[in-house]
Amino acid sequence: MADEEEDPTVSEHLCSNPLFSSVPRFEEENEEIGGGAEGGQGKRKRLFSKELRCMMYGFGDDQNPYTESVDILEDLVIEFITEMTHKAMSIGRQGRVQVEDIVFLIRKDPRKFARVKDLLTMNEELKRARKAFDEANYGS
Repeated sequence: MADEEEDPTVSEHLCSNPLFSSVPRFEEENEEIGGGAEGGQGKRKRLFSKELRCMMYGFGDDQNPYTESVDILEDLVIEFITEMTHKAMSIGRQGRVQVEDIVFLIRKDPRKFARVKDLLTMNEELKRARKAFDEANYGS
């Protein structure tokens, strides 16, 4: 593997840990992904890597988690989003995703339902606050 293509954080982890000294290194960048929106025709840009790294660190992982771990999590996130979108498109108005469709799909999962309810409530509160702020500054 060429040193230019290697992620330095993974390299540091592998080189410094004696448990991994005999593990072969694989090219990680622009890993070919089968299926998905590209139809398996090529490489996919990682969309959520930065956010997932921060979340993993927040939940107790290393500050620089392994790229492979982040990639696996990102694949799971994209798969979940894709499945939920397809399901939401098949209910309610055909071919359209609406908030009510997502709420309907997660209604039986109490944790997800509570989180979505909190986020929707917070969104409404932010809209009201922005409107009040705009009216106070610009006068209506």
